[in-house]
Amino acid sequence: MRRGRGTPVPALGPAALLFFATAALATTFLAPGATAPADAQEVEWQGPMRNPIRFVVQNHYWRALNTERSLHCLARKGDICFGGDHEDYRCLNISPCRTEAAMYQFMDQLEWAARRRPTDPYTVAQAVYGLARVGVVGRALEVARGCEAARWWCDLVLGMAYHRAGRPVEAEGHVRNGLLGADPELECRLRDIEYLLDGRDGSTYADLPCHDPQRLEFEERFWWLTDPLMAIPGNDRWTEHIARRFELLLHERLWEVTRPGYLLNAAGIADNLVYMNVVTRRGPPDSWEPAGRIVDTWRSEQASRYRFSPASLVGDGIQALRYNLAATRWDEGYTPVAYGPVFEVPGQIARFLDGDSLVLAVSADLDASPVYSRESRFVASGGPAGPFVRLGTTGMDQGPSFNATVQAVPMVVAVEAMDPDGPVARMRQGVMPLEPGALMLSDPLLVSPLIGDLPTTRQEAIDSMLPQPWVGSMNELIAYWEVYGLEEGEPLQISVGVAREGAGMGTRVLRFLSGRSGPAVPTVSWTEEAGGPVHPMSLMVDVKALRDANYDLNIEVTGPDGSVATATRRFKVGRR
Repeated sequence: MRRGRGTPVPALGPAALLFFATAALATTFLAPGATAPADAQEVEWQGPMRNPIRFVVQNHYWRALNTERSLHCLARKGDICFGGDHEDYRCLNISPCRTEAAMYQFMDQLEWAARRRPTDPYTVAQAVYGLARVGVVGRALEVARGCEAARWWCDLVLGMAYHRAGRPVEAEGHVRNGLLGADPELECRLRDIEYLLDGRDGSTYADLPCHDPQRLEFEERFWWLTDPLMAIPGNDRWTEHIARRFELLLHERLWEVTRPGYLLNAAGIADNLVYMNVVTRRGPPDSWEPAGRIVDTWRSEQASRYRFSPASLVGDGIQALRYNLAATRWDEGYTPVAYGPVFEVPGQIARFLDGDSLVLAVSADLDASPVYSRESRFVASGGPAGPFVRLGTTGMDQGPSFNATVQAVPMVVAVEAMDPDGPVARMRQGVMPLEPGALMLSDPLLVSPLIGDLPTTRQEAIDSMLPQPWVGSMNELIAYWEVYGLEEGEPLQISVGVAREGAGMGTRVLRFLSGRSGPAVPTVSWTEEAGGPVHPMSLMVDVKALRDANYDLNIEVTGPDGSVATATRRFKVGRR
């Protein structure tokens, strides 16, 4: 057995950390949930569409047009009925195709209506929505800029247009300002996330009144965890959500014109609820197929391929945080336009004590994705308005690896790297403070066997930490950890064991420690004296006899007064 003991680790020097309070966004953009001021401009957002926009919509969706061919449109075969927008799912055997000339006429009439009535909220909004729906986003943005209705309403319209144009930063600014001035009932409708929640999260949220502080806190926490990239200011997934909810409002008014009376009967109400659920979770449908006498609609997985919200429940705590980025047809889904594809990569995080603070050692295995990036960023976020640390680094040989001093509070820790061409790799985990006690252990940090000698200091270990806790072709495992709470010279007893995942205590086995021969034993124990209040330790384990599987490296330390501290590092053996 070979083990090493170094000198006490000195306090880290001042690091060039860049701290950001997420609440600082409020200096430019106001936070979701802000209530409307007393002098908010009124908008009849629950009223019907009026002419001239009503006439334009009726003319496009109702009138029978001569086709350039004798066949009727069949959306399920890819034919264009109303111009390629998501109303095409209604094309069965009775709807003729719109010609290219008819589509140009529709777009010109939308713009004409908005120019004629720039102060009418629904005229401008429906014109922008119609142009964006058929893919003419540049023209939609031009029309949105001409809005002269209530300022907050125009901000929501501009936010929708900028978002459709793939400009999330401008979109978020206008959306946040729009929500600030919006009618409180409309603001609640746009912010609502019930359809995005599962299980008890959904029932807990639904039971809370709209402006209840607990509900607002729940929303802020949800969007904090759902932010696709924490190293980039803003949250384009949140902006996408508000845009979807705003378009749902506009689409209801569209249905009132194109399907008169439909939303007043039970079938229409039920259909609208399903439609709201689908669009809120995945975006407007772009795929459909017959399902008996109805048409089954959904958003294609390619167009809505990522589930950025946690796969764990929001109420389960940071320690349970996990993600499953690949969205299925039934999940919440979103595909960013400004970057992607997005790859989740494994990593390793270890916590060390530094007075009242934590030192986080973090690495990510970027080689586990096809992303090539010259720079990666480390983020540690303590909540929507909590402490925020961001670091950037350039070339790394084994990394990237970071270490930063942070507050000892629950945090989300991430490493994010973006390829100049758009692909993104990200590692994200929830981190809790170390369990307090008279005797404490850091997390075991797994170090590359290529280091040569065992690390004697924390920095030596961090500099050579493995990108992820995985043993491949190497037959040795090196772990570094620290013991806290003892005085120099006090005795401590250390026990180390390896347990296969799912195995009971009776079948735990540490196959062979370097320098030790003989039969396998459940644990290896020894006693030594503490070198001071911070006692660094390192150990090499021979793992060549371990089969490919997941294992736990279990460490237990007992102090002179009988106090016990434990730490575990799960690692994977996979040589194939």
